Amino acid sequence: MRSLLLLLAVAVWPAARAADPAAKAAEPNQACLDCHEVQKPGEDDAVGRQGVVAAAFRKSVHENLSCTDCHVDYQASGPHELPPLSGDDAALVERLSRQSKSPRAYLACSNCHDAMDRLRRSVHGRWLVAERPAAGPTCTSCHGSPHQVLRAEGQTDRERSASPEGRARSRRCETCHDDPKFAASAGLQPEIGLTYRDSIHGRLVAVGSNRAPGCADCHGSHGIVSKADPTSPVAGANRASTCGKCHPGANDTFASLISHRPLHVDRRSPIPHFVHVAFSWLTTLTLLFFAFHVFIDSVYELRQRLKRRKEHASHPDETQTVVRFDLHQRIQHWLMLTGVILLGLTGWPLRGAGSPEAIESSRRFLALFGGPHGAGLVHRIAAGMIMVSGVYHLLYLTFLASKKRLPMSMAPVPKDAFDIRDNILFLLGLRKERPQFDRYMYLEKFDYWAVFWGMIMMAGSGLIFWFPVFFSRFLPSWVLTAAQIIHGEEATLAILFLFTVHFYNVHLKPSIFPMNWAWLNGRITVETLKEEHPLEYQRTVGKKGSP
Repeated sequence: MRSLLLLLAVAVWPAARAADPAAKAAEPNQACLDCHEVQKPGEDDAVGRQGVVAAAFRKSVHENLSCTDCHVDYQASGPHELPPLSGDDAALVERLSRQSKSPRAYLACSNCHDAMDRLRRSVHGRWLVAERPAAGPTCTSCHGSPHQVLRAEGQTDRERSASPEGRARSRRCETCHDDPKFAASAGLQPEIGLTYRDSIHGRLVAVGSNRAPGCADCHGSHGIVSKADPTSPVAGANRASTCGKCHPGANDTFASLISHRPLHVDRRSPIPHFVHVAFSWLTTLTLLFFAFHVFIDSVYELRQRLKRRKEHASHPDETQTVVRFDLHQRIQHWLMLTGVILLGLTGWPLRGAGSPEAIESSRRFLALFGGPHGAGLVHRIAAGMIMVSGVYHLLYLTFLASKKRLPMSMAPVPKDAFDIRDNILFLLGLRKERPQFDRYMYLEKFDYWAVFWGMIMMAGSGLIFWFPVFFSRFLPSWVLTAAQIIHGEEATLAILFLFTVHFYNVHLKPSIFPMNWAWLNGRITVETLKEEHPLEYQRTVGKKGSP
């Protein structure tokens, strides 16, 4: 019985409170909410009137306003019979009616917000004061419903831009600027949002950075003017100081790197375009060749494995081992291995964040490293590791040279070209005998020299990325642009090659699965040496008769 009474009290309380005069006095907007209150944003009431989520309104920046403070000349009860407007107000409301169900409410915004005057003078407000074929933005286009605008007291401009509401406003900019029809009718540059999302700024914002700029950080907000206007923060003379807000010391060369155009399109030089084309071909042809090589090699390896199972043969060479890599070589490889894996894990999600489908997964993955800036710190530490590995290797080679022990077997020779041809024919079954390889075959030489190439490309471009303001003082802009292209394209090639081709050769190859243990203990079996490096076997183990 007590439970039933409690349920009845709970059910009756809201209705009783609504009928209570004291409750009405505590909620001056209740008379309006009786008709206009809805339960979720964007939902209109049963007769098509614009709805308000009361709970959200009470948390908004406008919570202390009454409905009639904005909806001037509206009465709290009875039909909304509004007096007619005339002059500029009538023309303004007529234009606003193309974008809003409550156009008169915008007339009241200027009572509290001086930004309304700046908006009318801006590029966004031109359609309000002159006839234009396309309707432009209103306050709600950027800020959302005035019934739900959240407070931003105590936040800096950067914090407001990086907040979820700030990022949402940047996305709202894209809804207009990405619309081809609107852009054409308003004379705007098309695909501005696309080029921003694909930039380093857009990717960082997408994965949750609280430092990367949104649209308003560079272009301003209510008073945005054309970039041809000398007062615009992105006008030629002002760009460096605008960039300097985040990048102290930025000059005109640095500022010229940021623009709404594809990275490889540089009006000052065709070289970034050529770099982009060259790396695209390099990546495509390299991966296609090695994918073909892995396929025919895996088919051959599977045939050989089945053949050995049928023979059930064993030989002492399968257990006897020889040293292939000494401790110094293994340490260099461990540093390189760790650094490259960390670089891939922390860099790849940011590169993928340019795609809308990958943003959420990139954000979640980078959260494992403390967010995009935590991942950036790990990325730089990993870059340091591979540079240490490179310096260690050069010192190691210098030491061997001083002792006259420097091996030259890793140097490319004309025989390698013939070995590639003959080995492919052998794997395809078009040649009876495999080529005779020495200590290093062409695949291992490619791996080795690709690391040197990659170190120069990745470390060089990465240092420019790391200290862009410094390098912009003495390098032309096309060099800095080309460095951005190289860093991304070479990273793509390196990661795809290492985690497919190299991973196959070291782990997935049927004859060595689950791995070639030489990277850990530095040793391989005599059988492997005889099969894969017969010339070295004959020169060393074969002559002695034992390892």
